[in-house]
Amino acid sequence: MSRVFFVLLNSVFLLVMGCQQESPQLAPAASRLAASKLSILVVDDSPLAAGIKLLRGEWSERSGGELEIQEGTIDQLLAATELSADLVIFPSRHLGTLVDRDWLRTVRKSVLQSADVAIDDMFPLIRNVTLPYGSQVYALTLGEPPLMLVDRDFVGPKKWDDIDNPSTLGSSQLRYPYAVALIARGVSYAQNRGDSSGWFDSETMQPRIAEPPYVKALSEMLGNEMASTNEKADVAIGWPAAGAANSPRYSSLPLADEVYNPLRDIWEKGEEGKPITFLGFAGRSVSVTKATRNSASAFKLMRWLVSEKIATQLSPRSEATVWFRKSQMANSKRWLPKNVASDESAANVSKLLSSSNFYLLPRIPGVDDYLEVLEKAITWAISANLTAEEALAEVVVEWNSLTNRYDRDWQRAAYRRHLGLHESKPQ
Repeated sequence: MSRVFFVLLNSVFLLVMGCQQESPQLAPAASRLAASKLSILVVDDSPLAAGIKLLRGEWSERSGGELEIQEGTIDQLLAATELSADLVIFPSRHLGTLVDRDWLRTVRKSVLQSADVAIDDMFPLIRNVTLPYGSQVYALTLGEPPLMLVDRDFVGPKKWDDIDNPSTLGSSQLRYPYAVALIARGVSYAQNRGDSSGWFDSETMQPRIAEPPYVKALSEMLGNEMASTNEKADVAIGWPAAGAANSPRYSSLPLADEVYNPLRDIWEKGEEGKPITFLGFAGRSVSVTKATRNSASAFKLMRWLVSEKIATQLSPRSEATVWFRKSQMANSKRWLPKNVASDESAANVSKLLSSSNFYLLPRIPGVDDYLEVLEKAITWAISANLTAEEALAEVVVEWNSLTNRYDRDWQRAAYRRHLGLHESKPQ
């Protein structure tokens, strides 16, 4: 994925030039804007909404304004025809959907360069990969946890064969656990060959989910299900969450023993290298909406929410976030379960967020629809004893139907923006 990484890095470079020039903090009370009321819609995160409610007094003292907190589900958000709140906090994988609907304002350059945002303090993958969408930044982060091995027995498997299919461990964090497990396995079998697109061909939007890396991954998953053994370690895919009931160890997902070479149509021995950082499966983003009538105050509130001090109080309340600043590493245990196995887990998270080897879940309109199709196909293959090829062939048909429903040209434009290959929306 190195090519996309440097495309994204270059697009962000122009945005963050001059970050060393810190803009002043919010002005003293005498020169503040007239008191105003701002509303925040928090999607699928009641603990985060509760945390913001506790901060209303501090915001009022700081700005002279009031905060109204609204809550909603992702299904309600996607069913809506407009946004009425001044800011929205949402699962980060839906960024493309909200941009496609023209609901979000781009983040001002002055905000990106502000001392509150302190963009240079953010981990490289947060700053350079998750913030940009095309050539713009539409949202700031409250935390973007990488997928990791959640290991109760502290054995630390080194191969994909050591990992069970989704179970109660890890799967409770995932809306589509089988789909996520397949993507993680499949990408690992292709990643060392620079497979940057993953889901689709970026020119035609033809699905690539039935190609050999994913067929191999699903074949292994189906084999694990049919074996139904309990010999493997109690290990699954998830991410650090303070609400975990036990004290697991968190480590990077394994590299593949072999990878697919599409040019020669053969499998080759996997190369030793950096673990892949899988992002976009969780995370919370905050954006200023186009519906706001007080964008100046709304952007000041955004800056405040992601600032080091406030975010360190607020972000750990969510089970879908993790620390996103280097300065927050000293407080990393706020995001981790109590009595976590060791400081090694915290170090592993920070290392993954500083990597250059990554996979970012496609942030395209209808991302959950694509994941749901994949999830259903895998569970159907398990119950009907289908082969991986049969199940994934059906996924290709369904994904093409979805892409046509959303409009193939628009989806292509959104997918290319996600990859950092910017182009204008179709007319």
